[in-house]
Amino acid sequence: MMITNNVRSRMASTARMTAGAVRFWMDGRTPGFAYQSMVGLFCMTGGTSNDTLSRLVSLLHPPYRLSDMYGVLGNLGAEDISRVILQLDQKGHYVFERRLPSDFCDRLLQFSLTNRCLQRGMSDVPEATETREVERYPRKNPGGVRYDFSARDVINNLDVQLLMADRSILAVAQSYLRCSPILDVMSMWWHTAYSKVPDKDAAQFWHFDMDRIKWLKFFIYLTDVGTANGPHSFVEGSHRTGGIPDSLRLKGYVRLTDEEVEACYPRERFIEFTAPRGTVIAEDTRGLHKGKLVQWGDRLVLQLQFSNSLFGGYYPPSKLTRVESPELQAMIRRCSRLYSNYWREVDGPR
Repeated sequence: MMITNNVRSRMASTARMTAGAVRFWMDGRTPGFAYQSMVGLFCMTGGTSNDTLSRLVSLLHPPYRLSDMYGVLGNLGAEDISRVILQLDQKGHYVFERRLPSDFCDRLLQFSLTNRCLQRGMSDVPEATETREVERYPRKNPGGVRYDFSARDVINNLDVQLLMADRSILAVAQSYLRCSPILDVMSMWWHTAYSKVPDKDAAQFWHFDMDRIKWLKFFIYLTDVGTANGPHSFVEGSHRTGGIPDSLRLKGYVRLTDEEVEACYPRERFIEFTAPRGTVIAEDTRGLHKGKLVQWGDRLVLQLQFSNSLFGGYYPPSKLTRVESPELQAMIRRCSRLYSNYWREVDGPR
């Protein structure tokens, strides 16, 4: 009976997701029931459902042909890409040797100290439950654990646009996704030492992401990150199909404690990314990850996410209102699908 019920549940979820995919293909919107079915299928199958869908997307949207793969990650060749992708496939993460220049980090740091941001609410702290907009990040006296910048402000920053147009980053992303990707989640945030205990709302508990079918994230440290500054943490290999055990996955799309996760993996699988500012980390966050509790100081991160489709969770729309980077202007003309989430004149394949 248990097996029969499980099969029925998978069939029902598959049918709902398929119906939602048809709707998505027609109007570009993912129905909530279809997205929840995608998440449910991942929890039931351990990732085979996502893998099957990804193969279909790859057939529909082959990778771009790039004349070169030069950019902030270096002048990458075919062997370089193969080495990076092999490690991403096996371990789920890659830390690049080449770092962003100091002046680049300085400008983005200045951006983060002079623009409005959202102090994210903390559901477990009565005096800080409300998410509210603040004029500036109060670095000397933070009132919350996490401060987020609007995607609109981030993508309209010139330095960020240079990264959005970077061919070395694109080469890694599309090689891992095995298709022409879509740049769909651009974000920047501060983590602070406001709280002495981890905060679920600030992603400081273990969790997996499941907003898209398949994706790759690039985390860029814009401040030096030591073990006390809340380094990004990852369970190596947990991104692979079946990499998260049933005992955790069948709890659903929830936050997990250190004790729950540490009981399932050997110590050597836990990676803390301590690194100087400018460091670029590529990661498949289908694997278990978290931001470690900040004990002192703070941490500023810029994130670029490339996905194989926009099918999945809802994000408030943000558009490029100005394209100041000539490099980005050229890439928009050449790679319409890549920027279809942000450029209003683009309505490319999904």
